[in-house]
Amino acid sequence: MGGAGAGLLGWLGRELDRRLGTRSFRGPPLPLREAWLDPGTGQYRSADVVDALVDRAGALGAPRLWSLGITGVDLGAPERTFVFGEATVGGCCAVVSLARLDPGEGPRSSRLRTRVLSEALHELGHVAGLGHCSDPRCVMHPCRMPEEVDRRGPHFCKPCAGALPEHPA
Repeated sequence: MGGAGAGLLGWLGRELDRRLGTRSFRGPPLPLREAWLDPGTGQYRSADVVDALVDRAGALGAPRLWSLGITGVDLGAPERTFVFGEATVGGCCAVVSLARLDPGEGPRSSRLRTRVLSEALHELGHVAGLGHCSDPRCVMHPCRMPEEVDRRGPHFCKPCAGALPEHPA
């Protein structure tokens, strides 16, 4: 969806596969539509992006596949200043924005990669049906600031890890 280089995307796919037992591949990019842009905030509405991913999954006849969009644009949602991502809980699709996660250290930055991995795991956890977790070290714990993502890290607590369904590879 623009904003993430092939190196970051390849690394992220390998990490998600290793941690979730999935098999990643890069699908065709989803062009951002001007209709999704909130003129008042200058942000793209995260729900509109996720809805477009769901529509595309249905059109491709692949609603059982998990689809994760990565974008460089800032995402917003009603009653939130910004969001790092959004997902269909128990559905098929999620989006993660790099806009507020990027510490400005370059695309190979370990902090950027850890943040993106953490948010991708969080959103895919929702796709897998998990809700938010009260354990502040669990990847399913909600975060409002990038520093909270750093403290949380990219790991599921035991109860959340145990609740993850088997996903077909």
